[in-house]
Amino acid sequence: MSYQRLWKTTAALAMAAALSLAGCSSNPATAPSGTADTKAGEYWPNATQKLDGVELTIWAAQTSNKIPAKVAEDFQKATGAKVKIETIPDNYESNVQTKVTTGDMPDLLLWQPTSSALSGFVSQGKLQQLDDAPFMKNYAPGVADAGGTYDGKRYAVLISSPDVEGVYYNKEVFEKAGIKELPKNWAEFIKDAETIRDAKIPGVGSALFEMAGDMWGTQWAVNVQLPEATKAGLWDRINQNKDSFEGKDILGAIKEYKRMFDTGLYNKDAASAKFDAQTAALWEGKTGMIIQANGAFGAIAALANNDKAALDKKIGFFPISKEGTIGTSIPQQTGGVVAFKTGDAKREAAARQLINFWMSDGYQAFVNDQNIVSVLTTVKTPDTVPQALVDSAKSLENAQGSMQSLAVANPDLFKNLANMVNGTMTPEEAAKATQTQFAQLAKAQGVKGF
Repeated sequence: MSYQRLWKTTAALAMAAALSLAGCSSNPATAPSGTADTKAGEYWPNATQKLDGVELTIWAAQTSNKIPAKVAEDFQKATGAKVKIETIPDNYESNVQTKVTTGDMPDLLLWQPTSSALSGFVSQGKLQQLDDAPFMKNYAPGVADAGGTYDGKRYAVLISSPDVEGVYYNKEVFEKAGIKELPKNWAEFIKDAETIRDAKIPGVGSALFEMAGDMWGTQWAVNVQLPEATKAGLWDRINQNKDSFEGKDILGAIKEYKRMFDTGLYNKDAASAKFDAQTAALWEGKTGMIIQANGAFGAIAALANNDKAALDKKIGFFPISKEGTIGTSIPQQTGGVVAFKTGDAKREAAARQLINFWMSDGYQAFVNDQNIVSVLTTVKTPDTVPQALVDSAKSLENAQGSMQSLAVANPDLFKNLANMVNGTMTPEEAAKATQTQFAQLAKAQGVKGF
């Protein structure tokens, strides 16, 4: 399944809005630990206490159904509980939302831990609060801030390093172009791209490679220009209808993206090229850079037969932003877990216990099994994890959230940008169409100011 399914379609967004409206009169979510009603030790059971006779269900997508397998197996051995992993077919987001609306829900769900993705379930009172978890203090810097909360309360736990939008680059192309230092800001990044373009290196077709044929990746080049504006309250203003996609920050980023095409920095077939072609071009040295998130590196690693030495030699990562090197975080459903209010107090507690086990006793085995960067300072990242992923995770320390993380609704910016790349929209038209849809979605969700 392609990486694009991780981004919401208009239909999925409409469903989320409907969920939000449907839940306006529902009861609030389960009280977290530390409240007057519940002591922390009671709310978060010991990770390995016995649970004989308890059965839990985890829902996952086709892209994520192997992720909890090792944890489920180890938890069963440690506690006596039974854990079943069920695969929900594509479109995962829409199918999950539909099932939950009809009253069918699991104990645990792999889910994108962004505000917009959580909002519908939270407004219905479907999710358990997961505040004050005993492992929270062990998160590496920047991880907890990257997602999992809604309206100041935690509803999702991050089990792996959130994706970071930044630049994956081919070290061999950089060397052939004479680039010896990584860029320290957007201007230097563009200068490096121009250097690769002008070097006319045999076999290197472009400085940058875009995949507008698949559409979803077009938004990254805009998103990575916004961290400083985000830090200054951009998404707060947009969420309050005090700024917009037609404002100077986002429209300016869209215009800059268009200029990058106009000046020949991208591949000539950008309008029709797809994700597989993009990752192959970087691995094969046919392009110098791609603006992407972690999923792209997974595809590149597959091309390299997951050879860490080969990947470390050829592919690197750096965060970039307008004025510096601030990364743009975008957690995915492969790295977030929520727990539902099923009405069975014993199972609800057992679900929290499984999360506690996952992020404590079971975490080292989990990261070893998945070969991923550890998000806990108490657990070592396996030596077999490629350096580019380690560098991506490191950039979370000062990263800012993406549109997907911080906007109250996620309009189809990527489609409008793809239309711009294809020449059927101007930057201004792309910004206007995105703002119009955003306002409609925000209004449908009852957001104040729309």
